[in-house]
Amino acid sequence: MNNTFETFNNYPWQSDQVFQAGLQTILAQLPQDNDHDANLMKAKHFYFSRFQQNFDLEEYLIYQQLKLDEKLGKQKEELYHRLQDYDYDQDEDYKTGLPNIIRGWLKEQSSGLWDKERLEQEFEKAKAFYYVSRVEKVNLVEYFAWKAKNETNKPSCPFANLWQNKSIGPVDQINAASFIVTEKRGPLIVTLSSPKSRNIFSVGRLQDLESALKDGVNDQQVTSLFITATVADSSRPDESNQRIETKDTKILSCGLAYDQTSKLVSGSELRQASLQKLADMYYTVAHDLIENKKLTVTFSNGQIPLNAVYLTLCLGFMRVITEHALLIFTIELSHAPIPPLLLLAMARTRTKGTKPLPTGMELYLALAAPEYAKLRGPEILRLGLADVFVPEAKLSDAFTTAKNMAVCPPPDTTASIQLALAIHHTYSGPNRLSVWEEHIENVFGAATSFDDLQQRLELLGNQWSRNILNHWKTLPSTLLKVIFRAVQQCKDMAPFEILKLEKDLNSKWRQTDDYKIWLRSQNTWSDDASVDFYFEEVQELDTSDSVVYEAVQEQSLEAVCPVTGQKATQAKCPFNKEEQTRTCPVSGQKTLDTENTEGCPFNKKSDTAISALEDLTLEPK
Repeated sequence: MNNTFETFNNYPWQSDQVFQAGLQTILAQLPQDNDHDANLMKAKHFYFSRFQQNFDLEEYLIYQQLKLDEKLGKQKEELYHRLQDYDYDQDEDYKTGLPNIIRGWLKEQSSGLWDKERLEQEFEKAKAFYYVSRVEKVNLVEYFAWKAKNETNKPSCPFANLWQNKSIGPVDQINAASFIVTEKRGPLIVTLSSPKSRNIFSVGRLQDLESALKDGVNDQQVTSLFITATVADSSRPDESNQRIETKDTKILSCGLAYDQTSKLVSGSELRQASLQKLADMYYTVAHDLIENKKLTVTFSNGQIPLNAVYLTLCLGFMRVITEHALLIFTIELSHAPIPPLLLLAMARTRTKGTKPLPTGMELYLALAAPEYAKLRGPEILRLGLADVFVPEAKLSDAFTTAKNMAVCPPPDTTASIQLALAIHHTYSGPNRLSVWEEHIENVFGAATSFDDLQQRLELLGNQWSRNILNHWKTLPSTLLKVIFRAVQQCKDMAPFEILKLEKDLNSKWRQTDDYKIWLRSQNTWSDDASVDFYFEEVQELDTSDSVVYEAVQEQSLEAVCPVTGQKATQAKCPFNKEEQTRTCPVSGQKTLDTENTEGCPFNKKSDTAISALEDLTLEPK
């Protein structure tokens, strides 16, 4: 068939007088599109199939797309080879700048000599950064991933992502009294720092986040925005670390405070207004993040809340994840059950130039059953929802390197941060979505309606399809049909239109009888619910008198010196800023070798902080 397609491509259309004479007649007989090229293609296909050889037009278009993808892949490889093969020794600017780079390397030898591999790595980094800044633009994250793939063999163990990069110690984190902690040193570093409340997003906290981000965007000295979080960690120190598994104990945030707000109010109208105010604030921040022209880098070392996902995995972000990153796409009833439609649309867009997703993947995720809904590092990367995978044990190093490189001003900020993160990027493990890709394409990708989708799952009749159907039986059928229609509708919508649709559908859900039934913890759904109702214009709600949930405040982490009473803002000695030392900087008292070396030499305690560091954070000391 490929020979037929190539014959069709090379057919002399201009010199075929019969075709030219009958073109208008053929066009008149065929259904017309607004696209002239599409109409012409149909006419050529009609003529060629009638007088030369018959073939399927859809198969031909797929063939052409595959050829285009292959061409783009080859172009990328050619670009990467140009970077590798560039004659740096003949470039005077490179040679002029290299001595300063080498002097910097030599200063670092005081703490221990580098090995050959490290030195070669630093040269590779210097060359790549120079090439991007002076010769031509290259996506360094993709380049180093390509280079690593060509040079190393991936582990064959299917559970390698669970043991290969297992953390050997805690990751340093910030813990503070305020929810938002900011730092300006090249980038604006925004840390969500309230593990006690699991970094829940209330209206006030969203306003604080918006204010902090706007401050960074408007500050000309800020090159980029870094968003990270003090994760809430429920793991126990005495837990066995021997089993090859990932324990879901780390939470980046528990999401928007829908449940907490709902519990504060009584009455349908007040509940709707209060929840709408929270939703409006969230989508305002998401809108601002998409519009932001400065590079935003996010670091996710725990479960990412689906109802606040745009604060971490938004359009245009550079996104770093660890083995603890987790997205749960289960469709379940809540105050906002509509899945993140823009995130699903992003997945299709971000993978288009590399490895396109199977048709129907967005719909599959939007309607996922619990058994197949947990997406970890390999799946998140496959969907194009993250850019860099760094094991937790190396996350602080990656963060520090990126922060140091981010002092580079525009237009080289993005390239410098890409370089910093690319050197820490590692193989995350096998993608478990691939197990179901064929079923997803044949069932979800081929369905023309929700009823058709159900029939295809019933005909398939395996455990995978039965689990999905059984889960759907617990949900209102109208809501399932709404989500099906919304996902299909988003294919032709702009990002801000998708965001508005997502917000409006959740607002409409909160006006339905099914929502009221769910609030009463019942599951006998309404038979009169209309799908069209969800897509009607949303009436604006008066949120001026709405109830606002206030999240619990963290305690201040002040360390108090037992000698002077002087306080520090963190659980460290107020004088030398260290967590432990053998000699007190005030009294000179020393800790004997036989004594515990941790903590303060004066009171022999390591818990001089008024409030101990309860959780771990990403921000290095």
